[in-house]
Amino acid sequence: MPEATRAGTAFTLTKWYVDCVAPDGRAVIGYWTSLAWRGLALTWQNVVLYEPGRPPARRSSLASAPPPAVSGDAISWSAPALGCVIDVALRQPPFAERLLEDDTGIVEWQVQAPAGVVSVDMRGFAPVRGPGYAERIRITVPPWRLPIRELRWGRWHDAAPDRSVVWIDWRGESPRTWVFVDGIRTSSAVVTDDGVSAGPMNLVLGERRTLEDHALSDIVATIPPLQALVPKSLLALRQTKWCGSGTLSDGSDASLSGHAIHEVVVFA
Repeated sequence: MPEATRAGTAFTLTKWYVDCVAPDGRAVIGYWTSLAWRGLALTWQNVVLYEPGRPPARRSSLASAPPPAVSGDAISWSAPALGCVIDVALRQPPFAERLLEDDTGIVEWQVQAPAGVVSVDMRGFAPVRGPGYAERIRITVPPWRLPIRELRWGRWHDAAPDRSVVWIDWRGESPRTWVFVDGIRTSSAVVTDDGVSAGPMNLVLGERRTLEDHALSDIVATIPPLQALVPKSLLALRQTKWCGSGTLSDGSDASLSGHAIHEVVVFA
């Protein structure tokens, strides 16, 4: 049974996201999520290992657990309930951006590791090591009230990783785009399904494989306390996430090849 406690009626969601893509193509994505809403408070943890040619290896837990810990240039997340430990050594400093702030609430985006060297030890599998990324987002606006029709998010690193591109693109009644190159926000940025451009910087997203393609209802079905609370209109939200190649050029150095993880979320 999930460990849930009583909380206030205000909506507060805090979500950690960590990923890693190894040179052999294996990828890991982990989530730590805390939700307080309508008298409910719960923690949800999830980790998925994607190995080319094999079904994803998924683990999740509703047991109460602390979030990833930040200490200097390192992030550590120990999740015994998932049989998993993830460590991130930062290669670039963190940055933060408030994506929304009005009378409905806030959306606060903290990119804790724009580029890092990530180590994943998942019980029963060979360790995964490679370039990766970590972010923390805090939302006090119920998602069905966000002024978004479609959301595009992604991150790219070279193999070192010495370079990074991170982006969020909102489409709907209040379209906005944020693109950060090596932690610095760029202006006049354009995000498409095939890449990201801003001034002389151009990131071309290449061959990709689908990691996830599901509706929110598929996730909520695994979290019983939410089934009666989430509006039906939000359950149709659909997320498609890919992992693939990406090539960066900026007009100064030779083009750099690397890996990107990116997604499109369509709100009903």
